[in-house]
Amino acid sequence: MNKNPKLYVVATPIGNPGDITLRAIEILKNIDFLICEEYKIGSKLLNHLKIKKPLELLNEHNEGEETDVILEKLLLTNETAAIISDAGTPLFADPGNELVRKCHLNGIPVIPIPGVSSIMTALMVSGLSLEKFLFYGFLPANKFERIKAIKKLPSQYDLILLEAPYRLKQLMRDLLKTLSDKREAIIAYKLTYPEEKLFWGTLKELQIMTQNLPKGEFVFILKKISDERNNYKKR
Repeated sequence: MNKNPKLYVVATPIGNPGDITLRAIEILKNIDFLICEEYKIGSKLLNHLKIKKPLELLNEHNEGEETDVILEKLLLTNETAAIISDAGTPLFADPGNELVRKCHLNGIPVIPIPGVSSIMTALMVSGLSLEKFLFYGFLPANKFERIKAIKKLPSQYDLILLEAPYRLKQLMRDLLKTLSDKREAIIAYKLTYPEEKLFWGTLKELQIMTQNLPKGEFVFILKKISDERNNYKKR
């Protein structure tokens, strides 16, 4: 048994399993248990690495109560745990930040194990200057709330948007309803998978290019504009 509890925040592949780091593998071999969003995904990762560890579930549905359960386990057993997301770098619009905060408050070291990030992977191949950009995360799922949020998006920065894999068509529809159809954007689709694609174009062009895409993870980059007057559709 370890003398001191620790929490590792471990980045995992977003598609290609070969992208996991050697350090991440070593950490996963030596922890006492793994914290994941879904048993299926956590088990799949460990099975691929031929590692057997107990799993603790922490997701948007149980985060309130399970945060304290896991924290108590760390404090009482002095065990070491790692937290992962479904894919990529954890805690960007993922559950687990409250656990990290409470670990800090209780003197439990929180150690980052960096690796793949869908956001940074998309930016790497975007061709943008990247001097300034804004990570905006997820827009509201509700159609009307999403349109309201789109109207408030700043236009002076390249914006990084995330969305559920099955909601690309709805996102394109609402962007086109609200912004100029000539506004430029980039869609990084299924990064590191064999089906990986990068789409450049105006919102109208992108809607046409992606209308028949199968469901898949994507990162959406809305390019900045210099003229605010062209930001929204004329009414």
